Amino acid sequence: MLKASQTLEAAVDVVRVESTRQATMPEIITVTSGKGGVGKTNLAVNLGVLLRQRKQRVLMMDADLHLGKLDIILGASPQYTLADLVDGSRTIEEIIMSHPSGIDVLPATSGELNLLDADQRIMKVMAESFSRIQNNYDYIIVDTAAGISTTVLTMALGADKVILVITPEPASISDVYAMVKVISHKSPELPLILVPNRVKSLDDGLELHKKLNLITQKFLHTNLHYGGSVVEDGAVRQAIVRQRPFVLEFPKSQATYNLQLVCHRMLKLQPTQFSKRSNIFDRLRVKRKVVATLS
Repeated sequence: MLKASQTLEAAVDVVRVESTRQATMPEIITVTSGKGGVGKTNLAVNLGVLLRQRKQRVLMMDADLHLGKLDIILGASPQYTLADLVDGSRTIEEIIMSHPSGIDVLPATSGELNLLDADQRIMKVMAESFSRIQNNYDYIIVDTAAGISTTVLTMALGADKVILVITPEPASISDVYAMVKVISHKSPELPLILVPNRVKSLDDGLELHKKLNLITQKFLHTNLHYGGSVVEDGAVRQAIVRQRPFVLEFPKSQATYNLQLVCHRMLKLQPTQFSKRSNIFDRLRVKRKVVATLS
């Protein structure tokens, strides 16, 4: 029989292993927007590259199931998607693409498989596969589709932090407000980071955050963290045409400097507790039930 001291040591070892597992679970950051055309995917990709430059291990997950654009921004063509994992033809290691920048990419399903309509068996397969590789990363950046669909909201609620990309256009502002309303109601502790994009000046971006934050504080009792603004910069469009991240193609551009500050502020913001960390597909399995109550 084990002595009391041995039993105690064994219990301590279990706690130590569990603590290490939680500490090494990747932080999930969802990048989303209320409407399309605001530069969401481009910022997500470049943010991932900046994190990699800071020696962080990054996996980009394309969660736009019909119009995924990560591969276009990166100038890469995925051979396989999550659909190939589900049908058993490929492993998750074979699906993940490695980009010369150092980040890895998990391609979208291209409409062949809606993750949120998948049954429990399929979600379990994806969760078990992902558990093999998740500890290889420090950050998982989820690039969602635009809009306030069930899929987008589920991806947002399953994150540790949410970056809301916004432009000064009235439609973009109203759509972001609608998204904040839903997210804050279902998950009030989730950090929401507002990033004004394509603004004329940094002052304009700061003012946009100030006005929207006052409204959300008054009517939704929610605070929007200011992530920093990215000004309109011709270098961004040139990089898109060249299918290269602008932080690599134009490292001294104004947009790159701006996004570096966004990255710094995002890292400083404390995420949800490590004890709540879990496999991203397990999170989606839970959160889709939460979002279903909105219907």
